[in-house]
Amino acid sequence: MTERRLRATLRRWGALALLPVVLLTACVQVPFSGPVQPGGEIEQDVDADFDFLPSGPTEGASQEEILAGFLAATTASQNNYRIARQYLAEEAQLTWNPYAGTLVRAREGEVERVDDQTLTYTVPVSAEVDGLGRYSQAASGPQELAPFRFVEEEGEWRIAELQDGILISQQAFPSAFSPHAVYYYDAAFQNLVPDLRWFPTRAELASRVVRAVLEAPTTWLEGAVVSAVPEGTALAAPVEVVSGQAQVDLTDEVLVIDDGQRRALRRQLEASLRNVSGVAAVQITVDQNPVAIAEGPIGLDVPPQVDARLLVRTEEAFGFVGGSGIEQLGELSDRVLELGATAVTLGPSGTLAAALTSAGVWSVRTGDAPPALLDARQGLVAPSVDGYSFVWSATASGAGGIRATELDGTPHAVEAAIGPDDRVVSLDVSRDDARVLLLLDGASGPRLVVAGIIRDPESNVPVRLGQFEELPVVEGTPIDAAWVDEVRVAVLVSDDEGPLAQLLEIGGRSRSLGRPAAAVQLVGGNGGTDGLRALTTEGVVLEPRGSGWQGTGVTAVFLGVQQ
Repeated sequence: MTERRLRATLRRWGALALLPVVLLTACVQVPFSGPVQPGGEIEQDVDADFDFLPSGPTEGASQEEILAGFLAATTASQNNYRIARQYLAEEAQLTWNPYAGTLVRAREGEVERVDDQTLTYTVPVSAEVDGLGRYSQAASGPQELAPFRFVEEEGEWRIAELQDGILISQQAFPSAFSPHAVYYYDAAFQNLVPDLRWFPTRAELASRVVRAVLEAPTTWLEGAVVSAVPEGTALAAPVEVVSGQAQVDLTDEVLVIDDGQRRALRRQLEASLRNVSGVAAVQITVDQNPVAIAEGPIGLDVPPQVDARLLVRTEEAFGFVGGSGIEQLGELSDRVLELGATAVTLGPSGTLAAALTSAGVWSVRTGDAPPALLDARQGLVAPSVDGYSFVWSATASGAGGIRATELDGTPHAVEAAIGPDDRVVSLDVSRDDARVLLLLDGASGPRLVVAGIIRDPESNVPVRLGQFEELPVVEGTPIDAAWVDEVRVAVLVSDDEGPLAQLLEIGGRSRSLGRPAAAVQLVGGNGGTDGLRALTTEGVVLEPRGSGWQGTGVTAVFLGVQQ
């Protein structure tokens, strides 16, 4: 391809010049760089935040130009990938399934010719999204896509054979896909538990969310969550949104469940569709006829919220930071101070706290019950507490194990796949009581994992942790980790330059949050990353500001965790 033809191709694809441009010699690379050029006209039905659409095939385009144009067009999911299908032969337009999965390209790929009608494309892939929107890190090394075979139709080259799914660049992914939490329940139907998914931004989004709800959760959540969806239920027709109401037409399995389960199902769908534009409510139908669902007490916070104020221990007080100083929590604060606590997690009721002292982990309550020593093992890390009033504790030595202790002092060993060489740095139960965040340190370096909590169905006693879901933490010495919100966590790791904060989506991507200087503790609150706070060795409380961290004017001995 000549330089003049390459420039013409880039102009035709406008703002998508950063997407694949396939050049053909014997073996060539697909560049990612180049100036951004003016794009084509905006289609009338495109949302305002999507400014450009790729062009369809041009007359006389070569096979390599057709392949490049097709790959660029797969970023536009409008009208069932209408533009991308224009690059396909007539039969392939009917059989190609772009929703089967997505490969996210790490950098440029290479094209090779097999014969006069076949090209191959080999590319390093950083992530994959399956047909139900589940995001995962890809195995290292390049992947070769199934060969692209071309035919001539009315004198123009078109792709006749290709694999299902799409391939897009890392740069294009945030615009082409949007994250949505699909919700299930904890085993007791007390809390909604999110499972992050990624769907094409403008391709029957509501229907794709509902189909995901009707399927099983991501593997690592199995056993920790349940669904109100009756077995065998399917979506009978695409979801339509009318005057803010999503009309979800399901198969007749929903007619045989009781009203309580129907309310739970509707709430599950409402929570999952709440971030879909234009959806304010859900109506369940069968054969387009509304299903009667009585109102009932099924409202749950999504996501759960805590007190917006920062919880701290100072030399003189324990409580919430207010405009006039520290607002203490009555006798609970007094008891925390009397114990000389070095770490505290406040339970969701505000009447129970788990406290760490030199003697071990204590339960601290309001009312007549005095503080009780629940775990006197040596080398305990900061404790956690869940909404079922179990106090969680773990020894730094992985061999010591995790315990969930009842307030009467009854301990329950929680089975977990912690290796004998792993050191536990931090343990935090999620606010939905269905997941645990563990920061570990082992021979191979830091490990940040999240796992589902498997409970006894009768007593809600934690029995074991499910499969560990590894999150890609940077190398260094692990310091602390915290829940940022229901689908994101943050971790502090120290390297040669000092502490580094990292934000990670559970089932998504990760990015740096900068370096909070001399930070030794990290806690989350409300408002996502804006609610994060870090504590330094000097007792200064920091908050994220832009690309850095700044002092809040608050000093503390430690930061309290709100469950």
